[in-house]
Amino acid sequence: KDGRNDRFIVVVDPRNTHTAQIADIHVQINPSEDYELINALRAILRGVELDADEISGVPMEKIKELVETLKSCNFGVLFFGMGLTQSLSHHRNIDAAICLVRELNDHTKFLLTPMRGHYNVAGANQVFSWQTGYSYSIDFSRGYPRYNPGEFSSVDVLMRDEIDASLIVASDPASNFPAASVKNMFKYPLIAIEPHHTPTSVNADIILPPAIAGIECEGTAYRMDSVPLRLRKVKEAPGECLTDKEILEKLIEAVKKKKGE
Repeated sequence: KDGRNDRFIVVVDPRNTHTAQIADIHVQINPSEDYELINALRAILRGVELDADEISGVPMEKIKELVETLKSCNFGVLFFGMGLTQSLSHHRNIDAAICLVRELNDHTKFLLTPMRGHYNVAGANQVFSWQTGYSYSIDFSRGYPRYNPGEFSSVDVLMRDEIDASLIVASDPASNFPAASVKNMFKYPLIAIEPHHTPTSVNADIILPPAIAGIECEGTAYRMDSVPLRLRKVKEAPGECLTDKEILEKLIEAVKKKKGE
């Protein structure tokens, strides 16, 4: 009702970020100890007495106060960023966060929402989910989808140097992936479907510039909270630029023709 004035913000971050500076509470934990803190919150929420003065660098009294804050809210949302997947426990951190939110719902209304790193990441996850049942880290090498984070993600496959070519669509892994994985990616043929100059596209062997959705063609993008937004065309694309969909369809046709299908 009253914007920021009636919201209580807790930031859990090992760094004193700009967001942490405007929060009501900043819980400054030790790096890569998210898993321990989340499970300590779950234990205290269940009434378990923990025999420790601090966990993850946070005093036990502060953890207990945080649990009371979470329990007493009318409607809580746990927003987690990409950093939660990049510490030592990786996707297990998310498993623990889901369990925490589930258990908080015994006391009040609580939701979990990921803070996506780039435009329309939620859209890609939505399509993967309703097509395969999995949102990412999907392998099709056996003719059916298999899901295993830590084995089938792009970074893991690149780190093990298991590829012999890459097709990058509307993404810039060269700016975000670990240096060793990017080095392996650049060793092999690289195709980029990308309208902008990026560290990935400028190193690509082939660049296929598409029309930009929401400017040069229609499309749909998903908000961070998974609400779809229809994008309208406002101008013509330059030259003979096709949409991402048309480019991918032509690639599929070419592959089928080469395989004799």
